[in-house]
Amino acid sequence: MEGDRYCVNAPSVISEVIDGETIVLNFESGHYYSFNPTASEIWTRVCAGSSVAAAAEQVAQRFAVDPATIASEVAAFVGRLEEERLICRVAADAVGAPEAAATACDGTLAAFSSPDFEKFTDMEELLLLDPIHEVADSGWPRKLA
Repeated sequence: MEGDRYCVNAPSVISEVIDGETIVLNFESGHYYSFNPTASEIWTRVCAGSSVAAAAEQVAQRFAVDPATIASEVAAFVGRLEEERLICRVAADAVGAPEAAATACDGTLAAFSSPDFEKFTDMEELLLLDPIHEVADSGWPRKLA
């Protein structure tokens, strides 16, 4: 898993950073997530094309911790993201160099905590009823056949 790279499971998954908090919506499941600062940093790095190992190194540097100490936590968290179908593994030959400029760093160091997210299911029915994800190129409200 260390060398594996991932991408966002688009168009089913979207994310936004609002006031420093990463919110991720999965329109396939109707679940949404709120990431803690460590999880947000991993999400940003992985979605920018960094391998799991590189993301662990970057997160360790960001939070001033030993990379070996957090490598298994980063890998486990990426596994959870994949289980939730928020990210998809990308073929090794399909990935270019990660964007060096992609970062969630605002210059402020936060304390490292285990990467985690809160999963919310209270809007599941509403998000799944939304016809936006079932629209053809011809537009809404025509439902796909």
